[in-house]
Amino acid sequence: MDLDITKQLLVQAMREEVAHPPGGLNMCPEPADDADRPLDEKSLKKFQRKASKKIPRDVAGIEDNPELKPYKILVASPQELEKFSAEPLKSMIPEWEGVSVRPERAIEYEKFRPEMRLGNEPVDPLVVQGTDERRRYNDRRYPWGCICRVVTSAGVGSGILIGPRHVLTASHVVNWSVPGGVNGSVEVHRAGASVRATSRINRVFAFTQVTGSGVPWSQLDEDYAVLELDDNLGNRYGWLGTRTYSSGWDGDAFWYNVGHPGDVGNTRWPTWQRSKWLDEHAWDFGSGRSMDTDADLNPGNSGGPMFAWWSDGPYVVAVVSAHSVSSGENYCAGGRDLPRLVRWAQSS
Repeated sequence: MDLDITKQLLVQAMREEVAHPPGGLNMCPEPADDADRPLDEKSLKKFQRKASKKIPRDVAGIEDNPELKPYKILVASPQELEKFSAEPLKSMIPEWEGVSVRPERAIEYEKFRPEMRLGNEPVDPLVVQGTDERRRYNDRRYPWGCICRVVTSAGVGSGILIGPRHVLTASHVVNWSVPGGVNGSVEVHRAGASVRATSRINRVFAFTQVTGSGVPWSQLDEDYAVLELDDNLGNRYGWLGTRTYSSGWDGDAFWYNVGHPGDVGNTRWPTWQRSKWLDEHAWDFGSGRSMDTDADLNPGNSGGPMFAWWSDGPYVVAVVSAHSVSSGENYCAGGRDLPRLVRWAQSS
């Protein structure tokens, strides 16, 4: 048989099989009815309604988190702040909490990397992979369990409980873009996906509103704020004391730091370091003081405390503030205004 004739017969047979498939199957289905089509945007209006019925009892206890309201801003003038004593404010160590001078190391969950495939093709899972080179920890004992992760629309920073419902952080962690204040919350001891407690920021106490861009010396040495929370989390977990830094301690490597740096677990794991020094600037004569430190600090550490232990407990003397791109130095903020600001917030 001629090759061209054979090809023609095969093509004709295939066409007849498609037109009349075995078993009566329809290989060319008719378009779907309108009832089977997804709705267009205009038709979706019928679903819109206001809540009117009561929540059933069996699910009524499952409440959504309340919507965050804007916090109130209170800024003190130098004259107002001088009314408050700069004497040390004592820490509160709960009798029901364990105490440890070193935190337990966190299990390195981020080293787990699941293998995923799409068919036979390997693909990357959508999880954040940590690159931890510092000492992450997961320890809820005092004082390590007092670490706070401050979340505002400006970003994420660090903080520490320093009162019944008070958290010390950096002023530039607060979003000052709106005069009346924006919203924010505080997470106590976030370790990975685990959070010890969360509370809304109710009020913010500050001496200087530091915007975080082009911060001059006059602002850097006053880069701290106190956040007042809705809940008395300090009464539950305890808090650290605050006191004025003394230049007589310059160069002494007995300072601790905790924080939530962005380059370690994407701010979701607390880190700690010890045996760090502080060095107060000799030309800074005001009641707010800036100081250098050899602590390893990165974005996310801002607002974290520099503290040490005294005979009656740990005291914070400064908060992490800024980093110099030109010199490579890290800076903290402290001075007499630090305990004054805390005392004002606690008494208001």
